[in-house]
Amino acid sequence: MSDRHTLFLFVTAAGRSRLANEFVHGALAAGWTIYTVATPNVANVIDPAALFDLPGNHWIHDYGEPPLDRFPFGTMLVAPCTFNTFNKLAHGLADNLATAMVADALGAGCPIFIAPSMNPGLWNHPLTRQSYDRLTSWGCSMIGPQISETQVTMVPVATILARLSQHFAAV
Repeated sequence: MSDRHTLFLFVTAAGRSRLANEFVHGALAAGWTIYTVATPNVANVIDPAALFDLPGNHWIHDYGEPPLDRFPFGTMLVAPCTFNTFNKLAHGLADNLATAMVADALGAGCPIFIAPSMNPGLWNHPLTRQSYDRLTSWGCSMIGPQISETQVTMVPVATILARLSQHFAAV
């Protein structure tokens, strides 16, 4: 498998996780190889099987599955990224498959894109700014969020896919 057009999508338990299948369809339409990993709490928001058990998608359920036997992985996208996962990534906490893979990829210098999605109180929390600065200083690319007076949410899937298309065109 070539890393050149391989996308690893990490989905966290934000409401926008319901849009994960749009990422899968968009990646496949662009000719990319896509792997998806859900954080454990995603099951509290949606049925992961309904979202990820799609033709062409490689849903990674646990540590023993391919392509986890090879490294580095490819381009990483955390979307939507909750306050919890955002701060875990910034502090090196790897307590589930998704955060462990992103931490591993960060150490290997893989491209990492993050699309934050959290409520305004959490977005304005002092730790979020520190984590944002830390992650960007480590080379992570932020996509969004979309901010209004009442919400801080993931930008549209099409915006994220366009950004990834630019990235893949440059590699």
